[in-house]
Amino acid sequence: MTDTNKQDIYTLEQNLIEELNDNKEEIFESTYPEDLINEYAYSWVPIYNYDLLKVAQSDLTLGYTHDSDIGEGDVYQQLTWSIHERLMNVGYQWLNNQVEVA
Repeated sequence: MTDTNKQDIYTLEQNLIEELNDNKEEIFESTYPEDLINEYAYSWVPIYNYDLLKVAQSDLTLGYTHDSDIGEGDVYQQLTWSIHERLMNVGYQWLNNQVEVA
């Protein structure tokens, strides 16, 4: 059975932000908060091909890679990378916003 909370990029972004907010203390106490953000972001990337395609349908720009290093692998690996990168950007933006507020 698929997880409906992982079938839309915008929902994934919101879920990630909620998780980051819930774990704010742990993140800011960490020596490397970026590593934790990477882990949280990666945990929201769907693992099933069907779910990857559903997320890609919610924003077709996810199907376009902008990094020459991702040229290898099948479309599912490329979508995984693209979704992860998008979530990482959201996570870093969240981190920057938290630092600006503090």
